Amino acid sequence: MKTVPIQPFLVPLLIFISLAFLEASAQSEVQALLNWKSSLFQPDALSSWSLANSTTPCTWFGVRCNSAGSIVQLSLPIAKLNGTLHGLDFASLPSLIKLNLSTNLLYGSIPSNISALSKLTSLDLGGGLFAYASPYTFYSSLSLSNNLLGPIPPEIGRLAKLQQLNLSGNSLGGPIPSQIGRLAKLQQLDLSKNSLDGPIPSQIGRLADLQQLDLSYNNLLGPIPPEIWRLADLQQLDLSFNNLSGPIPPEIWRLADLQQLDLSYTNLLGPIPPEIWRLADLQQLDLSFNNLSGPIPPEIWRLADLQQLDLSYTNLLGPIPPEIWRLADLQQLDLSYNNLLGPIPPEIWRLADLEQLDLSSNNLSGPIPPEIGRLADLQQLDLSENSLNGPIPPEIGRLAKLQQLDLSKNSIDGLIPLEIGRLAKLQQLDLSENLLDGPIPREIGRLTDLEQLDLSKNFVLTGPIPQTIANLTQLTYLALFSSNLNGTIPVEIGNMKALTSLDISSNRLEGELPHTIAQLPNLEVISISYNNLSGRFPLQLGNWSLLYQLNLSSNQLSGSIPSELGDAARLTTLDLSANKLNGPIPTKLGKLKNLALMDLSRNDLSGEIPYQLGNLASLDFLNLANNNFSGMIPRSIGSMIGLKYLNLANNKFFGMIPRSIGSMIGLTYLNLANNKFSGMIPRSIGSLTSLQSLHLNNNSLIGEIPLSLKNCTQLVVLDLGENKIHGYIPYWLGERLSLLRILRLSSNALGGSIPLQLSHLSSLQLLDLAHNNISGSIPQDLGNLTAMVYGAQEKEEQMISISYKSSSECFRVYRCTRDGSGGPFYYSDSVSVTWKAREFVFQKTLSLMVGIDLSGNSLCDEIPTDLTNLSGLVFLNLSGNLLDGSIPNMIGKLKNLEVLDLSVNHLTGTIPQSISSLTFLDVLNLSNNHLRGRIPSGHQLQTLVDPSIYSGNDELCGFPLTKNCSNDQASVVRLSTHDDGDEKIWFYLSMGPGFVVGFWGFFGILFFKRSLRLAYFRCIDDIYDRFSRISMRSM
Repeated sequence: MKTVPIQPFLVPLLIFISLAFLEASAQSEVQALLNWKSSLFQPDALSSWSLANSTTPCTWFGVRCNSAGSIVQLSLPIAKLNGTLHGLDFASLPSLIKLNLSTNLLYGSIPSNISALSKLTSLDLGGGLFAYASPYTFYSSLSLSNNLLGPIPPEIGRLAKLQQLNLSGNSLGGPIPSQIGRLAKLQQLDLSKNSLDGPIPSQIGRLADLQQLDLSYNNLLGPIPPEIWRLADLQQLDLSFNNLSGPIPPEIWRLADLQQLDLSYTNLLGPIPPEIWRLADLQQLDLSFNNLSGPIPPEIWRLADLQQLDLSYTNLLGPIPPEIWRLADLQQLDLSYNNLLGPIPPEIWRLADLEQLDLSSNNLSGPIPPEIGRLADLQQLDLSENSLNGPIPPEIGRLAKLQQLDLSKNSIDGLIPLEIGRLAKLQQLDLSENLLDGPIPREIGRLTDLEQLDLSKNFVLTGPIPQTIANLTQLTYLALFSSNLNGTIPVEIGNMKALTSLDISSNRLEGELPHTIAQLPNLEVISISYNNLSGRFPLQLGNWSLLYQLNLSSNQLSGSIPSELGDAARLTTLDLSANKLNGPIPTKLGKLKNLALMDLSRNDLSGEIPYQLGNLASLDFLNLANNNFSGMIPRSIGSMIGLKYLNLANNKFFGMIPRSIGSMIGLTYLNLANNKFSGMIPRSIGSLTSLQSLHLNNNSLIGEIPLSLKNCTQLVVLDLGENKIHGYIPYWLGERLSLLRILRLSSNALGGSIPLQLSHLSSLQLLDLAHNNISGSIPQDLGNLTAMVYGAQEKEEQMISISYKSSSECFRVYRCTRDGSGGPFYYSDSVSVTWKAREFVFQKTLSLMVGIDLSGNSLCDEIPTDLTNLSGLVFLNLSGNLLDGSIPNMIGKLKNLEVLDLSVNHLTGTIPQSISSLTFLDVLNLSNNHLRGRIPSGHQLQTLVDPSIYSGNDELCGFPLTKNCSNDQASVVRLSTHDDGDEKIWFYLSMGPGFVVGFWGFFGILFFKRSLRLAYFRCIDDIYDRFSRISMRSM
């Protein structure tokens, strides 16, 4: 049988099988893409993916094929794809070389079967934009970001041909899989901006071809693995913003090809290794925000190609090495926030290419070197927060390209150089908090590109605001506060249309507010407080639609508050206090829905509180004190449930305190003192559980102290004095109000005894129960009041001030954020105390007032000896009672006592000798008792020469009484006279040299130091101005 040859049939058969296979493969790829498209939330984003449009996927959007028709590239960045990767069958795409799905809306985990892409060389699933993105793509994709979750699948290590891997900008977690070390051909690895944790795997050192490694913005822990030095081809290394530890490994300097190194924000410790010089190709080095130590290694100058160097916030110390100026290519140098010492090296001029120089927040001293003017390319110069002195060198005017100049918070003195007007490109100028004097130069008006100008807190900066400042039409921020400027506000200020913040407070400006200020449509902040401005309140101020902060306090503005102010809808801060304003509060102010602070105190305003103020739901701070308001408090005030501070003191309000005040559950401070309120204290006040300070003194309130007040457990100050309150002192004051520091119940009709529970108030520093009908004995346990034992000096950490803290608003510091919020705010409390026979209001020194006043009652029995344990007492007044027995022998233990009044009692016995140990005693009254014997002498008692302080004690004798004691001898008198004569001679002999030294020690400094002389006389002028204002207001 003849054999039939099969060769002629084999080739066509193989061709047919291959075509069939390719057809099947192509169909599989098409089906895989269409299935994934259908799984997306918005399939229309891939509208071209349809067999109706084309029979082959090679023409579809984002798809590229090889000559055989197989898909080799799938590139769909910024395509608004919304879905997961689990709908994509990676095994159906065996020829895929490049996959780019970055900057979409993908979520879920990375499927482990992505490892089926065995030919893949580039994988980009990044969540955001990268270096190659154009400005157009940036703005068109701001809302696009992938959000892939879960761990990086270890199967990714099977992609053996992978050269580029980008998974950045997602929410991937867990450790970096060690299998990533199998990607032997990888050149770029970016896992930044995820939530990866754990250590950096040592296997990463196996990626011998790696050129770029970015692991920044994760939660990686532990040290930098020393194996990293094996990455010999590495050019870019970024490990910033992690929680790494340990030192910078010296092996890292073996990366000879490294051009960019960023280890910032990584908690690294130890010194900068001197081997740094081995990175000869390094162009960018950032080690900022670490816990490094030691000096800057002088070897750093060997990095000849270095262009950017950031060593800020690294605790480095010592001088700036002069060698650093040999980095001839350096463009950016940041050594801020360290402990660098010494002068700025004059060799700085050698950095000819330098564009940014930041040496701020160090301890640099000496003058600013004039050579700095030779840095012709410099654009940013920040030398703030150092100890630099001397004048600003005029050579600084040569920096023609300078855009930012900050010399603030130094001790720079002298005049502002006229040459500063040559900095034509300057955008930010900050010379604040220095010792600059003289006028603001007119040349500053040449800086027409200037956007921010801060000359504040130069206390001897004098003269008027130059009219040329109006040429700064690009200026948005102007701060001239806390200087010594005078004259008027120039009317030309109306030309500064871009101005958003104007702060010229705490100067000596006078005249009226120019009407042109209303022509500044972009103003958001106006602070012109603490000046001498006069005239009527300008009506146009309500035209500012963007204004959120207005502070015109402490001037002499007159007239009424314009109702147009209610149209400033964004206003959050309104402070018109300490002026001469009159008339009522405009009802339109109730429209200011965003208002957080309103201070109209210390004016001459009158009328009633408009009920419309109850609409101010955002109000936190309301101060209407020290005016002539009258009428009743409107019940609508209870609608301001977020109010924290309410002060209506020193007005003419009458009627009952409205029960609705109990609805203001956020109150921490309530002051209704010195009015004409009557009726009972409302029980609803017990609902104010956040209340820390309550002042209802000097009214005509009746009834008992309400039981509900025990719910106010945060109270620190309670002042109910000068009313008509009767009943007993509640025992629960000492049990429930454990934080009390100030308790005043004086001048009421309270009866009964002093409850023992008051001794439990360990923080109490002032107890005033004077002028009531209290009877019984003084409890011994009052000697256990802890704060009075330690006093304000030894217990300073507890008694530093009576101030209260709130978490969200800024009331005394007016540089708030746009919404009115800021850091914590503090307000100082005040209290009225009978001090040295006169009534004083203590505010700033309230923390020093440690005392007990039980005078004007019917207390009996002996003075408890335990009271002498209260060594911190500053005053003790037990006068006008029925006390008997002797003065405690240990009264001398009250070493801080300045006032002691035991008069008008039934005390007997002798005055104890220990009373002469009270070296601070300034006021003493023991009159109208039954004391006997010799008056002790010595120390402070010798200065108390008024005999009336001992009158009414017929059996007392000795100085300062004219009655001599029976055993006095003439020789003692003569000896005393002789000694007094010697003392007078020595006194006059020492007074002469003492006067000369003291006079020239003070006035000599003023004579030779012009800046201090100006500051001193400015202080004297300010004191005179303040007394003048007080005198004028009292008239």
